[in-house]
Amino acid sequence: MYCTNCGRKLPEDGSPCVCRRQPAQPEQQTYTQPVQPQQNYGAPAQNFQMPPQYYAQPPVQYPVQRPITPVHGVLKSFFASPLFLITAILFSANLLFQIIASLFPQDPAYIVNQIYSNLPYEMQFIISPGDLYSALSDAQSGTTVGTVIGMLITGGLMAAAYWITYISAKSPSVPAAKTAGLTIMKVFSIISLVVMSLAEVLCVVLAVIFGVALAGNDYGYMDEMMSAIFVILIAACIFGVVVLIFEIIYEAKVIKMLNSAKNAMLTGMVPNKASVFVAVICFISAAVSFFSVFGDAVLYGWIRVPLGLTSVALNVLYGLLVLQFNKMLKNAGMAR
Repeated sequence: MYCTNCGRKLPEDGSPCVCRRQPAQPEQQTYTQPVQPQQNYGAPAQNFQMPPQYYAQPPVQYPVQRPITPVHGVLKSFFASPLFLITAILFSANLLFQIIASLFPQDPAYIVNQIYSNLPYEMQFIISPGDLYSALSDAQSGTTVGTVIGMLITGGLMAAAYWITYISAKSPSVPAAKTAGLTIMKVFSIISLVVMSLAEVLCVVLAVIFGVALAGNDYGYMDEMMSAIFVILIAACIFGVVVLIFEIIYEAKVIKMLNSAKNAMLTGMVPNKASVFVAVICFISAAVSFFSVFGDAVLYGWIRVPLGLTSVALNVLYGLLVLQFNKMLKNAGMAR
């Protein structure tokens, strides 16, 4: 038999197991790790107050709400008027006719024949028909694509300027017309002013060079005719310079008008009256364009007639818009 306590074999004489005669072993103590108090790191202790935190916050930019004044109403009525709408439609049509005329140029031979048929007999020996035909052919083939692209960019932006201004002025949900269209018009007026100023300087330089070249040559029996040609060319150059000066003044006054209207749309302050000089130049340009329509029809064909007529109508409308603007300011008691 075996001890039920330690598993040893019990003695044969029946005495108790050896484990019963050994001194009692001390009870084995189990070690239990003390429970650490849990700390809540998500919230501060009840008796601890966090100091106030100051962070550099970016300043909040609030849009400046400009007050709507009667000036906004007058300008909105002007740019939403039927006259301004007709101007936007005609400008778009004029752009379309310009592109069509550029895509279908006239035959250079026809242009050369028309030029020579109107030249004096003596001058027909000075200019070679073959050289003139070659120059016109090269000019047409080299500028057609560039002309169309330039018209699409510049004319398209100007047409967009008219329509942006009209649509924003016509919309009842917009308290004041947008100034983006006037900004585009102003940029193109500045570009035109710079180009015309450079053209004036170039015209004067070429006139001086050409005059010196003609004066230094001996043409024999053609001296009298060449002298007459020289006088005509000098007079034409002087006339061209005078026209350019008026055009520069015209563009400068147009820029001033656009600036005044734009500032009035932004601030609500009364704008200055439009320059009557601009209206006069527009009416004169319309008359000149009307007479040039027939010349273009003879020289370039009837495809140029719609282009010329829309140009005449646009110049008339520009002059009428200037007069209407001043009239609306006067009726509203804002003329100054």
